[in-house]
Amino acid sequence: MTTNTTNGHPPARASLFRAAPLPEPPGAPDSWPDRGSRLQDQAKALGMLVREDLSRGRALVFLLCAGVVTLVAGLVPAMVIAAADSESSDSTDVAVAVVLAIVLAILAVPALLVLRALRKRSVRRFELLRQWAAVDRGHDADFPTSYGTEGYPHGRFFYSALILVLALISAVAVFAGMSDPSVLGLLPCLVVVGLFAWSTIRKYGARYGWAERERVIRARARRRELHRTQLERQASTRAESPKTYLSGMRIHPALLYAALFAPAVIVTVVFVIARPQDASGLAVAGLLALLVIVVGVPKIVRMRRREQAELDSAAASLAPAFANGAVVHPVRYGLGEPDNQSAGSSFSVWDLGPSRTGALTVDTGVLLARGTDGAALDLPLVEVQGAVLVGSGVAWLPSSVDVLLRSGEAIEFRSPDAKAITEALADAGVPVTTA
Repeated sequence: MTTNTTNGHPPARASLFRAAPLPEPPGAPDSWPDRGSRLQDQAKALGMLVREDLSRGRALVFLLCAGVVTLVAGLVPAMVIAAADSESSDSTDVAVAVVLAIVLAILAVPALLVLRALRKRSVRRFELLRQWAAVDRGHDADFPTSYGTEGYPHGRFFYSALILVLALISAVAVFAGMSDPSVLGLLPCLVVVGLFAWSTIRKYGARYGWAERERVIRARARRRELHRTQLERQASTRAESPKTYLSGMRIHPALLYAALFAPAVIVTVVFVIARPQDASGLAVAGLLALLVIVVGVPKIVRMRRREQAELDSAAASLAPAFANGAVVHPVRYGLGEPDNQSAGSSFSVWDLGPSRTGALTVDTGVLLARGTDGAALDLPLVEVQGAVLVGSGVAWLPSSVDVLLRSGEAIEFRSPDAKAITEALADAGVPVTTA
């Protein structure tokens, strides 16, 4: 397996004006002799790609070329408008202005070619980033955090957003002064500035969204590793029935909402008592906040009902695939991976790929699952190390059951019957714990 790196260092550039070659696309995960070398090559490739993607030198080249194009976009219309509106101008002056405008436009061609080359390489680099990140998504797989820290995108996203806002404000001001033809010459310049800013916003917005998804996948792997350790510890220290592993306390949503709004209510009451003369302004703010809640809660309720209806429809359509009298639970699977990539085994297919609907039942010694896409799973319970009941942090999504396999794989099923599924697994002898 090669990555265009030598002893951990990128190859030397053939020229100061030629970028270092990008890493080769990765092969299949099993093409490496061991996982250690795979993780090492993955870290090298990702580090090299991220460093180039965030290179200050490349950003400076982009700014210089974008500045040249923007300057030409502003000067050319301004020169033509100035020559046409000049009282002393004649046909010669207009011709000279047009020739100068054409010369300036020609001078902008190299900058446009450089920008095109930068964009093509950026697209190729992002594709390689996604490919190399998918090579190994284990709990200990290293992944760069450069595209977002503490939940925020890279700073270039916000700088570009600020420039775009300023360009929009300036464009509005130009439209307000349309009576002056000379001012209209600024409009093409502002349009070009806005397009460059928007392209940067899109770039780093996409990078941040992708990086966050990768971090979520790795966090899921770390969570599963922690649960495996927990189940092993419980198995070695307890000899009771697996059902005793069910633990944890569930907070009713009403209590949770009360706990969230109690501080605000207390502050409001204290403010009204201490400063009754300002109570009217506070009341208006409170009514606006209440309006947001009144509008938002029905939307969440509708989303939850839509999710429930989709799951119920899936369970009803798949019920004939199970034995008569079996307790069928609606589930959603394919939650562990947003990309539709090929899986390594028949079990991991159920954890990878886009979210899909299906149904399952726990029979004697086997977990049977069927999907609306035609997928079928007969999972012997002897291959299950344990199951974890995981609560959802999203209001309209139900809890899920993470089934951990002895092979190191796992399958997560989201279902409104998640607790019933874990109880059925516990009755069948599967160790169950609560996240």
